[in-house]
Amino acid sequence: MNNRLTKQATSCGSICRLLCAFATAFFILPFACMTIAVQALATSLAEADSLLLDNKYKDAEEAYRDLLADDSTGDAYAGLAVSLAKQSWPAKILEAEKVLRKAKQKFADNPNVIAAAGYVSFIHSKTVASPAKRDLYLEAAENFCSKSIKANPENLIAQQTLGLVKIAEDDTEAAIDPLKKAVSIAENPVNLTLLAQALLKLDPKDKDAEQYVQTAIKMKADYHPAHLQKAVILTNQGKHEDAFMELRNIPPQYRTPDWHQVEGDIYRKQGDGPAALTSWREAIRQEPHNPEPYKRLAEYYAVRGDGELAISELHSALEILPNDMQLRNKLAELALRQDKLDVAETEYRTILASSPDDPSALLGLSRVYFRKARKDGQYPPGWQQLMDQLQTIVTEQNVQGKLIKQGAKNLQENIELNEGEKALAQSHFREARQHFSQVINTHRDDPYNLLTLGEQAFNDGDLKSAEQAFSYAKELPEVSSRAEQGLSKITSQRNDAARQTKLGDATRQMPEVAMDHYKQALIADPQSPDAYYGLFTLFSKGRRTNPEQADKAVNYAGSFLESSDDTNPQRKEVQIDMDKLKKRLNKGKEGKKK
Repeated sequence: MNNRLTKQATSCGSICRLLCAFATAFFILPFACMTIAVQALATSLAEADSLLLDNKYKDAEEAYRDLLADDSTGDAYAGLAVSLAKQSWPAKILEAEKVLRKAKQKFADNPNVIAAAGYVSFIHSKTVASPAKRDLYLEAAENFCSKSIKANPENLIAQQTLGLVKIAEDDTEAAIDPLKKAVSIAENPVNLTLLAQALLKLDPKDKDAEQYVQTAIKMKADYHPAHLQKAVILTNQGKHEDAFMELRNIPPQYRTPDWHQVEGDIYRKQGDGPAALTSWREAIRQEPHNPEPYKRLAEYYAVRGDGELAISELHSALEILPNDMQLRNKLAELALRQDKLDVAETEYRTILASSPDDPSALLGLSRVYFRKARKDGQYPPGWQQLMDQLQTIVTEQNVQGKLIKQGAKNLQENIELNEGEKALAQSHFREARQHFSQVINTHRDDPYNLLTLGEQAFNDGDLKSAEQAFSYAKELPEVSSRAEQGLSKITSQRNDAARQTKLGDATRQMPEVAMDHYKQALIADPQSPDAYYGLFTLFSKGRRTNPEQADKAVNYAGSFLESSDDTNPQRKEVQIDMDKLKKRLNKGKEGKKK
Protein backbone atom coordinates (compact mmCIF):
# COMPACT_ATOMS: atom_id res chain seq x y z
CA MET A 1 0.00 0.00 0.00
CA ASN A 2 1.24 3.46 -0.79
CA ASN A 3 2.64 4.84 2.49
CA ARG A 4 1.82 8.41 1.44
CA LEU A 5 -1.87 7.69 1.26
CA THR A 6 -1.72 5.55 4.36
CA LYS A 7 -0.97 8.75 6.27
CA GLN A 8 -3.80 10.79 4.73
CA ALA A 9 -6.67 12.26 6.67
CA THR A 10 -9.77 10.25 7.28
CA SER A 11 -13.15 10.57 5.63
CA CYS A 12 -15.91 12.26 7.58
CA GLY A 13 -18.88 10.09 6.63
CA SER A 14 -21.29 9.11 9.36
CA ILE A 15 -22.12 5.42 9.70
CA CYS A 16 -23.68 5.93 13.09
CA ARG A 17 -26.66 3.63 12.57
CA LEU A 18 -24.35 0.81 11.57
CA LEU A 19 -21.99 0.81 14.48
CA CYS A 20 -22.76 -1.35 17.53
CA ALA A 21 -20.89 0.61 20.11
CA PHE A 22 -19.65 3.78 18.37
CA ALA A 23 -21.70 6.83 17.54
CA THR A 24 -19.85 7.80 14.36
CA ALA A 25 -16.74 6.41 12.73
CA PHE A 26 -14.90 7.68 9.69
CA PHE A 27 -12.33 5.59 7.90
CA ILE A 28 -9.15 6.41 6.08
CA LEU A 29 -9.31 4.75 2.71
CA PRO A 30 -5.79 4.09 1.45
CA PHE A 31 -6.76 2.72 -1.96
CA ALA A 32 -4.30 4.53 -4.16
CA CYS A 33 -2.35 2.93 -6.89
CA MET A 34 0.35 0.48 -5.78
CA THR A 35 2.74 1.76 -8.41
CA ILE A 36 3.62 5.08 -10.02
CA ALA A 37 4.04 3.44 -13.40
CA VAL A 38 0.72 4.83 -14.65
CA GLN A 39 0.69 8.38 -13.33
CA ALA A 40 -2.70 9.30 -14.76
CA LEU A 41 -4.42 6.36 -13.05
CA ALA A 42 -2.68 7.21 -9.79
CA THR A 43 -3.92 10.76 -10.03
CA SER A 44 -7.45 9.61 -10.78
CA LEU A 45 -7.39 7.24 -7.83
CA ALA A 46 -6.19 10.05 -5.61
CA GLU A 47 -9.07 12.21 -6.82
CA ALA A 48 -11.56 9.42 -6.13
CA ASP A 49 -10.04 8.94 -2.69
CA SER A 50 -10.36 12.68 -2.08
CA LEU A 51 -14.08 12.56 -2.88
CA LEU A 52 -14.50 9.75 -0.43
CA LEU A 53 -12.54 11.69 2.19
CA ASP A 54 -14.91 14.63 1.65
CA ASN A 55 -17.96 12.41 2.35
CA LYS A 56 -19.08 12.68 -1.28
CA TYR A 57 -19.90 9.01 -1.45
CA LYS A 58 -21.99 9.12 -4.63
CA ASP A 59 -19.37 11.17 -6.47
CA ALA A 60 -16.65 8.83 -5.22
CA GLU A 61 -18.69 5.87 -6.40
CA GLU A 62 -18.89 7.32 -9.91
CA ALA A 63 -15.19 8.18 -9.93
CA TYR A 64 -14.19 4.67 -8.95
CA ARG A 65 -16.54 3.21 -11.57
CA ASP A 66 -14.78 5.21 -14.26
CA LEU A 67 -11.47 3.65 -13.17
CA LEU A 68 -12.51 0.01 -13.18
CA ALA A 69 -11.67 -0.63 -16.83
CA ASP A 70 -8.05 0.43 -16.33
CA ASP A 71 -7.65 -0.95 -12.81
CA SER A 72 -4.67 -3.31 -12.84
CA THR A 73 -4.23 -3.59 -9.08
CA GLY A 74 -7.74 -3.84 -7.62
CA ASP A 75 -7.56 -0.58 -5.69
CA ALA A 76 -10.39 1.00 -7.69
CA TYR A 77 -12.57 -2.03 -7.02
CA ALA A 78 -11.77 -1.75 -3.32
CA GLY A 79 -12.57 1.97 -3.28
CA LEU A 80 -15.84 1.39 -5.11
CA ALA A 81 -16.91 -1.29 -2.64
CA VAL A 82 -16.26 0.96 0.33
CA SER A 83 -17.94 4.00 -1.23
CA LEU A 84 -21.01 1.85 -1.89
CA ALA A 85 -21.05 0.43 1.62
CA LYS A 86 -20.73 3.90 3.14
CA GLN A 87 -24.01 4.96 1.56
CA SER A 88 -25.72 2.54 3.95
CA TRP A 89 -28.54 1.48 1.65
CA PRO A 90 -29.12 -2.30 1.58
CA ALA A 91 -29.02 -2.29 -2.23
CA LYS A 92 -25.67 -0.49 -2.19
CA ILE A 93 -24.24 -2.95 0.34
CA LEU A 94 -25.34 -5.87 -1.83
CA GLU A 95 -23.73 -4.23 -4.86
CA ALA A 96 -20.54 -3.72 -2.87
CA GLU A 97 -20.45 -7.45 -2.25
CA LYS A 98 -20.84 -8.12 -5.98
CA VAL A 99 -18.00 -5.72 -6.75
CA LEU A 100 -15.77 -7.50 -4.28
CA ARG A 101 -16.58 -10.89 -5.76
CA LYS A 102 -15.34 -9.61 -9.14
CA ALA A 103 -12.28 -8.09 -7.51
CA LYS A 104 -11.49 -11.35 -5.76
CA GLN A 105 -11.39 -13.16 -9.09
CA LYS A 106 -8.78 -10.76 -10.45
CA PHE A 107 -6.95 -9.40 -7.40
CA ALA A 108 -7.41 -11.98 -4.66
CA ASP A 109 -4.11 -11.10 -2.96
CA ASN A 110 -4.52 -7.32 -2.87
CA PRO A 111 -4.57 -6.31 0.84
CA ASN A 112 -6.85 -3.35 -0.01
CA VAL A 113 -9.42 -5.64 -1.61
CA ILE A 114 -9.24 -7.99 1.36
CA ALA A 115 -9.60 -5.08 3.81
CA ALA A 116 -12.56 -3.72 1.83
CA ALA A 117 -14.21 -7.14 2.06
CA GLY A 118 -13.76 -7.00 5.82
CA TYR A 119 -15.29 -3.54 6.02
CA VAL A 120 -18.27 -4.45 3.85
CA SER A 121 -18.86 -7.59 5.91
CA PHE A 122 -18.78 -5.50 9.08
CA ILE A 123 -21.31 -3.03 7.64
CA HIS A 124 -23.52 -5.87 6.46
CA SER A 125 -23.54 -7.34 9.98
CA LYS A 126 -25.43 -4.24 11.11
CA THR A 127 -28.22 -4.69 8.59
CA VAL A 128 -29.30 -8.26 9.33
CA ALA A 129 -31.94 -9.19 11.90
CA SER A 130 -30.72 -12.73 12.48
CA PRO A 131 -28.18 -12.97 15.33
CA ALA A 132 -26.64 -16.02 13.68
CA LYS A 133 -26.11 -14.13 10.40
CA ARG A 134 -24.77 -11.15 12.28
CA ASP A 135 -22.15 -13.33 13.94
CA LEU A 136 -21.21 -14.90 10.61
CA TYR A 137 -20.66 -11.49 9.02
CA LEU A 138 -18.59 -10.34 12.00
CA GLU A 139 -16.52 -13.50 11.85
CA ALA A 140 -15.95 -12.97 8.12
CA ALA A 141 -14.98 -9.33 8.74
CA GLU A 142 -12.46 -10.37 11.37
CA ASN A 143 -10.96 -13.03 9.10
CA PHE A 144 -10.62 -10.64 6.15
CA CYS A 145 -9.07 -7.91 8.28
CA SER A 146 -6.63 -10.30 9.95
CA LYS A 147 -5.56 -11.61 6.55
CA SER A 148 -5.07 -8.09 5.21
CA ILE A 149 -3.08 -7.07 8.28
CA LYS A 150 -0.89 -10.13 7.93
CA ALA A 151 -0.06 -9.07 4.37
CA ASN A 152 0.34 -5.40 5.31
CA PRO A 153 0.24 -4.35 9.00
CA GLU A 154 0.01 -0.72 7.88
CA ASN A 155 -3.41 -1.20 6.27
CA LEU A 156 -5.43 1.30 8.22
CA ILE A 157 -8.91 0.30 7.08
CA ALA A 158 -8.19 -3.26 8.22
CA GLN A 159 -6.92 -2.16 11.64
CA GLN A 160 -9.88 0.16 12.20
CA THR A 161 -12.44 -2.38 11.08
CA LEU A 162 -10.89 -5.11 13.23
CA GLY A 163 -11.18 -2.85 16.27
CA LEU A 164 -14.83 -2.09 15.51
CA VAL A 165 -15.60 -5.77 14.96
CA LYS A 166 -14.25 -6.58 18.41
CA ILE A 167 -16.36 -3.86 19.95
CA ALA A 168 -19.43 -5.13 18.10
CA GLU A 169 -18.67 -8.52 19.65
CA ASP A 170 -18.64 -6.83 23.07
CA ASP A 171 -14.94 -7.60 23.44
CA THR A 172 -13.60 -4.10 23.93
CA GLU A 173 -10.27 -5.18 25.37
CA ALA A 174 -9.45 -7.07 22.18
CA ALA A 175 -10.21 -3.88 20.21
CA ILE A 176 -7.52 -1.82 21.93
CA ASP A 177 -4.49 -3.18 20.06
CA PRO A 178 -5.80 -2.65 16.49
CA LEU A 179 -7.13 0.79 17.41
CA LYS A 180 -3.76 1.74 18.91
CA LYS A 181 -2.14 0.53 15.72
CA ALA A 182 -4.52 2.73 13.73
CA VAL A 183 -3.42 5.74 15.79
CA SER A 184 0.23 4.90 15.20
CA ILE A 185 -0.42 4.73 11.45
CA ALA A 186 -2.37 7.98 11.34
CA GLU A 187 -2.85 10.16 14.41
CA ASN A 188 -6.00 12.03 13.49
CA PRO A 189 -9.29 12.93 15.19
CA VAL A 190 -11.03 9.77 13.98
CA ASN A 191 -8.47 7.29 15.24
CA LEU A 192 -7.85 9.18 18.46
CA THR A 193 -11.58 9.29 19.23
CA LEU A 194 -12.15 5.63 18.41
CA LEU A 195 -9.32 4.61 20.72
CA ALA A 196 -10.48 6.98 23.46
CA GLN A 197 -14.01 5.63 23.31
CA ALA A 198 -12.77 2.05 23.64
CA LEU A 199 -10.56 2.97 26.59
CA LEU A 200 -13.41 4.78 28.33
CA LYS A 201 -15.61 1.71 27.98
CA LEU A 202 -12.99 -0.19 29.95
CA ASP A 203 -12.16 2.55 32.46
CA PRO A 204 -14.38 5.66 32.68
CA LYS A 205 -11.49 7.60 34.23
CA ASP A 206 -8.76 6.62 31.78
CA LYS A 207 -6.34 9.57 31.61
CA ASP A 208 -4.95 8.62 28.19
CA ALA A 209 -8.47 8.67 26.75
CA GLU A 210 -8.98 12.21 28.04
CA GLN A 211 -5.77 13.33 26.38
CA TYR A 212 -6.71 11.67 23.09
CA VAL A 213 -10.08 13.46 23.06
CA GLN A 214 -8.49 16.84 23.79
CA THR A 215 -6.01 16.31 20.97
CA ALA A 216 -8.76 15.26 18.56
CA ILE A 217 -10.79 18.42 19.27
CA LYS A 218 -7.71 20.61 18.81
CA MET A 219 -7.11 18.99 15.43
CA LYS A 220 -10.75 19.31 14.30
CA ALA A 221 -12.96 21.51 16.44
CA ASP A 222 -16.22 20.40 14.80
CA TYR A 223 -15.58 16.66 15.05
CA HIS A 224 -18.78 15.64 16.85
CA PRO A 225 -17.77 12.13 18.02
CA ALA A 226 -14.87 13.68 19.97
CA HIS A 227 -17.26 16.12 21.66
CA LEU A 228 -19.50 13.19 22.58
CA GLN A 229 -16.57 11.50 24.29
CA LYS A 230 -15.70 14.76 26.02
CA ALA A 231 -19.25 14.72 27.44
CA VAL A 232 -18.60 11.20 28.73
CA ILE A 233 -15.39 12.33 30.40
CA LEU A 234 -17.03 15.40 31.95
CA THR A 235 -19.92 13.47 33.45
CA ASN A 236 -17.50 10.90 34.86
CA GLN A 237 -15.79 13.83 36.56
CA GLY A 238 -19.09 14.99 38.04
CA LYS A 239 -19.37 18.00 35.72
CA HIS A 240 -22.85 17.18 34.52
CA GLU A 241 -23.89 20.64 33.33
CA ASP A 242 -20.72 20.96 31.26
CA ALA A 243 -21.37 17.50 29.86
CA PHE A 244 -24.88 18.52 28.83
CA MET A 245 -23.49 21.61 27.13
CA GLU A 246 -21.17 19.40 25.06
CA LEU A 247 -24.14 17.22 24.09
CA ARG A 248 -26.43 20.10 23.19
CA ASN A 249 -23.77 21.65 20.97
CA ILE A 250 -23.89 18.57 18.73
CA PRO A 251 -26.39 19.29 15.91
CA PRO A 252 -29.58 17.16 15.89
CA GLN A 253 -28.63 15.37 12.66
CA TYR A 254 -25.54 13.96 14.40
CA ARG A 255 -27.34 12.77 17.53
CA THR A 256 -26.81 9.05 17.17
CA PRO A 257 -27.87 6.13 19.41
CA ASP A 258 -24.68 6.67 21.40
CA TRP A 259 -25.66 10.32 21.89
CA HIS A 260 -28.93 9.23 23.53
CA GLN A 261 -27.10 6.64 25.61
CA VAL A 262 -24.70 9.27 26.97
CA GLU A 263 -27.64 11.60 27.59
CA GLY A 264 -29.24 8.85 29.68
CA ASP A 265 -25.99 8.34 31.59
CA ILE A 266 -25.89 12.02 32.51
CA TYR A 267 -29.53 12.05 33.59
CA ARG A 268 -28.84 9.04 35.77
CA LYS A 269 -25.84 10.72 37.39
CA GLN A 270 -28.09 13.69 38.16
CA GLY A 271 -30.68 11.44 39.77
CA ASP A 272 -33.34 11.84 37.07
CA GLY A 273 -34.22 8.18 36.56
CA PRO A 274 -37.32 8.64 34.32
CA ALA A 275 -35.40 10.89 31.91
CA ALA A 276 -32.51 8.40 31.84
CA LEU A 277 -34.88 5.55 31.00
CA THR A 278 -36.39 7.59 28.16
CA SER A 279 -32.97 8.32 26.65
CA TRP A 280 -31.75 4.72 26.89
CA ARG A 281 -34.94 3.42 25.32
CA GLU A 282 -34.54 5.88 22.46
CA ALA A 283 -31.01 4.54 21.94
CA ILE A 284 -32.45 1.03 21.78
CA ARG A 285 -35.17 2.13 19.36
CA GLN A 286 -32.59 3.58 17.00
CA GLU A 287 -30.13 0.69 17.33
CA PRO A 288 -31.66 -2.44 18.90
CA HIS A 289 -28.54 -4.52 18.31
CA ASN A 290 -26.37 -2.51 20.69
CA PRO A 291 -26.20 -4.25 24.10
CA GLU A 292 -24.93 -1.19 25.99
CA PRO A 293 -28.33 0.51 26.62
CA TYR A 294 -29.73 -2.78 27.87
CA LYS A 295 -26.84 -2.97 30.33
CA ARG A 296 -27.56 0.58 31.47
CA LEU A 297 -31.22 -0.32 32.06
CA ALA A 298 -30.19 -3.44 33.97
CA GLU A 299 -27.73 -1.51 36.13
CA TYR A 300 -30.33 1.17 36.84
CA TYR A 301 -32.94 -1.37 37.92
CA ALA A 302 -30.38 -3.25 40.02
CA VAL A 303 -29.35 -0.06 41.80
CA ARG A 304 -33.00 0.79 42.35
CA GLY A 305 -33.51 -2.62 43.93
CA ASP A 306 -35.52 -4.15 41.07
CA GLY A 307 -33.39 -7.24 40.52
CA GLU A 308 -36.08 -9.01 38.52
CA LEU A 309 -36.41 -6.09 36.09
CA ALA A 310 -32.63 -5.88 35.76
CA ILE A 311 -32.39 -9.54 34.85
CA SER A 312 -35.33 -9.13 32.47
CA GLU A 313 -33.56 -6.35 30.56
CA LEU A 314 -30.49 -8.49 30.04
CA HIS A 315 -32.70 -11.36 28.93
CA SER A 316 -34.20 -8.97 26.35
CA ALA A 317 -30.74 -8.12 25.08
CA LEU A 318 -29.87 -11.81 24.80
CA GLU A 319 -32.95 -12.44 22.70
CA ILE A 320 -31.38 -10.12 20.14
CA LEU A 321 -27.78 -11.20 20.75
CA PRO A 322 -27.98 -14.81 21.96
CA ASN A 323 -24.37 -15.50 21.04
CA ASP A 324 -22.98 -12.53 22.93
CA MET A 325 -21.18 -14.41 25.67
CA GLN A 326 -19.92 -11.21 27.30
CA LEU A 327 -23.52 -10.12 27.72
CA ARG A 328 -24.50 -13.55 28.98
CA ASN A 329 -21.69 -13.39 31.51
CA LYS A 330 -23.01 -9.98 32.60
CA LEU A 331 -26.41 -11.55 33.21
CA ALA A 332 -24.88 -14.44 35.15
CA GLU A 333 -22.86 -12.07 37.31
CA LEU A 334 -25.91 -9.91 38.05
CA ALA A 335 -27.97 -13.01 38.92
CA LEU A 336 -25.22 -14.24 41.23
CA ARG A 337 -25.04 -10.92 43.04
CA GLN A 338 -28.83 -10.87 43.33
CA ASP A 339 -28.67 -14.40 44.82
CA LYS A 340 -30.52 -15.87 41.82
CA LEU A 341 -28.30 -18.94 41.84
CA ASP A 342 -30.32 -21.02 39.40
CA VAL A 343 -30.29 -18.23 36.79
CA ALA A 344 -26.55 -17.71 37.27
CA GLU A 345 -25.81 -21.42 37.01
CA THR A 346 -27.86 -21.74 33.80
CA GLU A 347 -26.04 -18.84 32.13
CA TYR A 348 -22.58 -20.01 33.18
CA ARG A 349 -23.33 -23.49 31.88
CA THR A 350 -24.54 -22.03 28.57
CA ILE A 351 -21.24 -20.16 28.22
CA LEU A 352 -19.27 -23.30 29.05
CA ALA A 353 -21.25 -25.32 26.51
CA SER A 354 -19.86 -22.93 23.88
CA SER A 355 -16.41 -22.41 25.45
CA PRO A 356 -15.60 -25.23 27.89
CA ASP A 357 -12.39 -23.55 29.03
CA ASP A 358 -13.74 -20.05 29.60
CA PRO A 359 -12.07 -19.06 32.90
CA SER A 360 -14.63 -16.38 33.84
CA ALA A 361 -17.53 -18.82 33.43
CA LEU A 362 -15.68 -21.51 35.38
CA LEU A 363 -14.99 -19.03 38.15
CA GLY A 364 -18.60 -17.91 38.14
CA LEU A 365 -19.90 -21.48 38.33
CA SER A 366 -17.51 -22.27 41.15
CA ARG A 367 -18.86 -19.25 43.05
CA VAL A 368 -22.38 -20.60 42.55
CA TYR A 369 -21.17 -23.90 44.03
CA PHE A 370 -19.59 -22.19 47.03
CA ARG A 371 -22.77 -20.22 47.65
CA LYS A 372 -24.84 -23.41 47.50
CA ALA A 373 -22.37 -25.19 49.78
CA ARG A 374 -22.80 -22.47 52.39
CA LYS A 375 -26.57 -22.74 52.16
CA ASP A 376 -26.93 -26.52 51.85
CA GLY A 377 -23.98 -27.63 53.94
CA GLN A 378 -22.43 -29.64 51.11
CA TYR A 379 -20.94 -29.07 47.68
CA PRO A 380 -22.96 -29.95 44.55
CA PRO A 381 -21.84 -32.96 42.47
CA GLY A 382 -18.92 -32.23 40.18
CA TRP A 383 -17.49 -29.52 42.40
CA GLN A 384 -14.02 -31.06 42.73
CA GLN A 385 -13.81 -31.77 39.00
CA LEU A 386 -14.74 -28.15 38.28
CA MET A 387 -12.09 -26.84 40.67
CA ASP A 388 -9.40 -29.05 39.11
CA GLN A 389 -10.34 -27.83 35.63
CA LEU A 390 -10.38 -24.22 36.79
CA GLN A 391 -6.97 -24.48 38.44
CA THR A 392 -5.47 -26.02 35.30
CA ILE A 393 -6.91 -23.40 32.97
CA VAL A 394 -6.03 -20.36 35.08
CA THR A 395 -2.48 -21.67 35.56
CA GLU A 396 -2.01 -22.39 31.86
CA GLN A 397 -3.40 -19.04 30.79
CA ASN A 398 -1.19 -17.22 33.26
CA VAL A 399 1.82 -19.06 31.86
CA GLN A 400 0.83 -18.45 28.26
CA GLY A 401 -0.09 -14.81 28.86
CA LYS A 402 -3.68 -15.22 27.69
CA LEU A 403 -5.35 -13.45 30.58
CA ILE A 404 -5.23 -10.15 28.70
CA LYS A 405 -7.38 -11.63 25.95
CA GLN A 406 -9.86 -12.93 28.47
CA GLY A 407 -10.10 -9.58 30.22
CA ALA A 408 -7.42 -9.56 32.88
CA LYS A 409 -9.04 -6.95 35.11
CA ASN A 410 -12.43 -8.64 35.21
CA LEU A 411 -10.89 -12.08 35.48
CA GLN A 412 -8.69 -11.05 38.39
CA GLU A 413 -11.72 -9.58 40.13
CA ASN A 414 -13.63 -12.82 39.63
CA ILE A 415 -10.69 -14.76 41.04
CA GLU A 416 -10.78 -12.58 44.16
CA LEU A 417 -14.53 -13.08 44.53
CA ASN A 418 -14.13 -16.81 43.94
CA GLU A 419 -11.51 -17.05 46.66
CA GLY A 420 -13.76 -15.03 48.95
CA GLU A 421 -16.69 -17.39 48.34
CA LYS A 422 -14.46 -20.37 48.97
CA ALA A 423 -13.15 -18.90 52.21
CA LEU A 424 -16.71 -18.22 53.40
CA ALA A 425 -17.75 -21.79 52.63
CA GLN A 426 -14.87 -22.93 54.83
CA SER A 427 -15.70 -20.42 57.61
CA HIS A 428 -12.45 -18.54 56.99
CA PHE A 429 -14.15 -15.22 57.53
CA ARG A 430 -11.08 -13.03 57.77
CA GLU A 431 -9.59 -14.34 54.58
CA ALA A 432 -12.93 -13.88 52.80
CA ARG A 433 -13.14 -10.30 54.01
CA GLN A 434 -9.70 -9.53 52.60
CA HIS A 435 -10.72 -10.78 49.16
CA PHE A 436 -14.05 -8.95 49.19
CA SER A 437 -12.46 -5.79 50.54
CA GLN A 438 -9.91 -5.74 47.73
CA VAL A 439 -12.65 -5.85 45.10
CA ILE A 440 -14.84 -3.32 46.93
CA ASN A 441 -11.96 -0.84 47.22
CA THR A 442 -11.39 -0.92 43.46
CA HIS A 443 -15.01 0.16 42.97
CA ARG A 444 -15.35 2.70 45.76
CA ASP A 445 -16.44 5.39 43.29
CA ASP A 446 -18.69 3.10 41.24
CA PRO A 447 -22.26 3.25 42.58
CA TYR A 448 -23.60 0.26 40.65
CA ASN A 449 -20.80 -2.10 41.61
CA LEU A 450 -20.74 -0.91 45.21
CA LEU A 451 -24.42 -1.68 45.65
CA THR A 452 -24.28 -5.04 43.88
CA LEU A 453 -21.16 -6.05 45.81
CA GLY A 454 -22.87 -4.97 49.01
CA GLU A 455 -25.91 -7.06 48.14
CA GLN A 456 -23.70 -10.01 47.29
CA ALA A 457 -21.81 -9.80 50.58
CA PHE A 458 -25.10 -9.39 52.44
CA ASN A 459 -26.53 -12.49 50.76
CA ASP A 460 -23.32 -14.34 51.58
CA GLY A 461 -23.73 -13.43 55.23
CA ASP A 462 -20.60 -11.30 55.31
CA LEU A 463 -22.17 -8.26 56.93
CA LYS A 464 -18.85 -6.51 57.53
CA SER A 465 -17.96 -6.56 53.83
CA ALA A 466 -21.50 -5.49 52.97
CA GLU A 467 -21.18 -2.64 55.45
CA GLN A 468 -17.94 -1.52 53.80
CA ALA A 469 -19.54 -1.45 50.34
CA PHE A 470 -22.69 0.33 51.49
CA SER A 471 -20.65 2.86 53.50
CA TYR A 472 -18.72 3.84 50.37
CA ALA A 473 -21.95 3.99 48.35
CA LYS A 474 -23.56 6.21 51.00
CA GLU A 475 -21.14 8.98 50.01
CA LEU A 476 -22.35 8.92 46.39
CA PRO A 477 -25.51 11.07 46.04
CA GLU A 478 -27.12 9.03 43.26
CA VAL A 479 -27.26 5.86 45.39
CA SER A 480 -27.07 7.20 48.94
CA SER A 481 -30.68 6.26 49.73
CA ARG A 482 -30.18 2.68 48.56
CA ALA A 483 -26.96 2.50 50.56
CA GLU A 484 -28.80 3.72 53.64
CA GLN A 485 -31.35 0.95 53.10
CA GLY A 486 -28.54 -1.58 52.89
CA LEU A 487 -26.96 -0.33 56.10
CA SER A 488 -30.37 -0.43 57.77
CA LYS A 489 -30.80 -4.07 56.75
CA ILE A 490 -27.41 -4.88 58.26
CA THR A 491 -28.36 -3.18 61.51
CA SER A 492 -31.64 -5.10 61.58
CA GLN A 493 -29.86 -8.42 61.04
CA ARG A 494 -27.34 -7.68 63.78
CA ASN A 495 -30.06 -6.65 66.20
CA ASP A 496 -31.95 -9.87 65.49
CA ALA A 497 -28.75 -11.88 66.04
CA ALA A 498 -28.12 -10.07 69.34
CA ARG A 499 -31.70 -10.75 70.48
CA GLN A 500 -31.46 -14.46 69.68
CA THR A 501 -28.07 -14.68 71.40
CA LYS A 502 -29.49 -13.15 74.58
CA LEU A 503 -32.32 -15.69 74.51
CA GLY A 504 -29.73 -18.44 74.12
CA ASP A 505 -27.75 -17.12 77.09
CA ALA A 506 -30.96 -16.99 79.16
CA THR A 507 -31.90 -20.62 78.38
CA ARG A 508 -28.56 -22.33 78.87
CA GLN A 509 -30.12 -24.61 81.48
CA MET A 510 -32.07 -26.07 78.54
CA PRO A 511 -29.23 -26.80 76.10
CA GLU A 512 -31.43 -27.77 73.15
CA VAL A 513 -33.43 -24.55 73.41
CA ALA A 514 -30.29 -22.46 73.85
CA MET A 515 -28.69 -24.15 70.87
CA ASP A 516 -31.68 -23.32 68.69
CA HIS A 517 -31.54 -19.64 69.68
CA TYR A 518 -27.80 -19.45 68.93
CA LYS A 519 -28.34 -21.02 65.51
CA GLN A 520 -31.18 -18.60 64.81
CA ALA A 521 -28.73 -15.84 65.62
CA LEU A 522 -26.32 -17.24 63.01
CA ILE A 523 -29.07 -17.25 60.42
CA ALA A 524 -29.47 -13.52 61.02
CA ASP A 525 -25.71 -12.91 61.11
CA PRO A 526 -23.57 -15.88 60.00
CA GLN A 527 -20.52 -14.18 61.47
CA SER A 528 -21.92 -13.32 64.91
CA PRO A 529 -19.05 -13.84 67.39
CA ASP A 530 -21.40 -13.84 70.38
CA ALA A 531 -23.48 -16.67 68.92
CA TYR A 532 -20.35 -18.73 68.18
CA TYR A 533 -19.10 -18.07 71.71
CA GLY A 534 -22.42 -19.27 73.14
CA LEU A 535 -22.28 -22.49 71.08
CA PHE A 536 -18.65 -23.05 71.99
CA THR A 537 -19.28 -22.77 75.71
CA LEU A 538 -22.43 -24.88 75.39
CA PHE A 539 -20.49 -27.76 73.83
CA SER A 540 -17.23 -27.39 75.74
CA LYS A 541 -18.53 -27.14 79.32
CA GLY A 542 -19.44 -30.44 80.94
CA ARG A 543 -19.21 -32.46 77.73
CA ARG A 544 -15.51 -32.84 77.35
CA THR A 545 -15.61 -36.63 77.56
CA ASN A 546 -17.69 -36.82 74.39
CA PRO A 547 -15.33 -36.57 71.37
CA GLU A 548 -18.12 -35.62 68.99
CA GLN A 549 -19.20 -32.72 71.18
CA ALA A 550 -15.60 -31.66 71.73
CA ASP A 551 -15.01 -31.65 67.97
CA LYS A 552 -18.03 -29.36 67.48
CA ALA A 553 -16.75 -27.11 70.25
CA VAL A 554 -13.41 -26.79 68.43
CA ASN A 555 -15.19 -25.83 65.20
CA TYR A 556 -17.30 -23.22 66.97
CA ALA A 557 -14.19 -21.88 68.69
CA GLY A 558 -12.47 -21.51 65.33
CA SER A 559 -15.47 -19.62 63.93
CA PHE A 560 -15.49 -17.37 66.99
CA LEU A 561 -11.82 -16.52 66.51
CA GLU A 562 -12.44 -15.83 62.82
CA SER A 563 -15.43 -13.55 63.45
CA SER A 564 -14.42 -11.66 66.59
CA ASP A 565 -12.28 -8.55 66.73
CA ASP A 566 -8.72 -8.86 67.98
CA THR A 567 -9.65 -6.71 70.98
CA ASN A 568 -12.43 -9.06 72.09
CA PRO A 569 -11.60 -10.02 75.74
CA GLN A 570 -12.99 -13.55 75.26
CA ARG A 571 -10.49 -14.49 72.55
CA LYS A 572 -7.77 -15.54 75.00
CA GLU A 573 -10.16 -17.74 76.98
CA VAL A 574 -11.47 -19.44 73.83
CA GLN A 575 -7.97 -19.95 72.44
CA ILE A 576 -6.77 -21.63 75.64
CA ASP A 577 -9.83 -23.89 75.91
CA MET A 578 -9.69 -24.77 72.22
CA ASP A 579 -6.04 -25.82 72.50
CA LYS A 580 -6.91 -28.06 75.44
CA LEU A 581 -9.76 -29.65 73.52
CA LYS A 582 -7.55 -30.26 70.50
CA LYS A 583 -4.93 -31.99 72.67
CA ARG A 584 -7.60 -34.16 74.26
CA LEU A 585 -9.00 -35.10 70.86
CA ASN A 586 -5.54 -35.92 69.51
CA LYS A 587 -4.80 -38.14 72.52
CA GLY A 588 -8.08 -39.92 71.97
CA LYS A 589 -7.21 -40.57 68.33
CA GLU A 590 -3.75 -41.85 69.23
CA GLY A 591 -5.27 -44.17 71.86
CA LYS A 592 -7.61 -45.68 69.26
CA LYS A 593 -4.70 -46.31 66.92
CA LYS A 594 -2.85 -48.22 69.62
